[in-house]
Amino acid sequence: MGTGKIIAVFGGTGKVGRHFVQQALASGYKLRVLVRNKAKFAYADHANVDLMVGDISRLKDIEATVAGADIVVSCLGNTGKALLMASAYGHIMHVAAQQKQVPRCIMISTVGVGGSSWFIKMILTLFAGKAGIEDYERADQSVREMTSVPFVLVRPYGLTDKPGMSEYKIIAGKTAHLAKPIARADVALFFRHCLEDSHWDGSIVMLAGQ
Repeated sequence: MGTGKIIAVFGGTGKVGRHFVQQALASGYKLRVLVRNKAKFAYADHANVDLMVGDISRLKDIEATVAGADIVVSCLGNTGKALLMASAYGHIMHVAAQQKQVPRCIMISTVGVGGSSWFIKMILTLFAGKAGIEDYERADQSVREMTSVPFVLVRPYGLTDKPGMSEYKIIAGKTAHLAKPIARADVALFFRHCLEDSHWDGSIVMLAGQ
């Protein structure tokens, strides 16, 4: 399953990221993972992990993580009042574009931004606040606008912590007002599938549960 490719991972200690790291390592992939707190990363001593201790807010740490990577995976998300998505995604895409061999970038976003659903955007604004959803909008836009980088922009619908079903549904069309929530483990599964399947490169993919 795994290859000699280097997979740079951001957000590997988050709720989606933990699933992705577990699945990718189980499939034999080699990961370079940026974490702020080594103690929170369960695979620090894994033979296929190159652990980078740093901060997503520092450009030099992003550069060190992305350098020479074949694929970049971001499972980042805002937590509380810390709005990091727009800045992080802008820097990640810029750094990726500057590489001698430009890596594929598989980036998580959310349904509700980019005109995908005014209804979901309204709900998210109530929970995350106007500043929070605007930060996601800018992050999403920074991926879409970096056309020199082959990207997959993943917008999951209604994330849950329920056990994964090892399946997912790709929402057809440009909008997604109502769909079945998807387990974070199944979002991670789509990310893992994209490591080898470049079919979705250059696309925005909305995911829901089956």
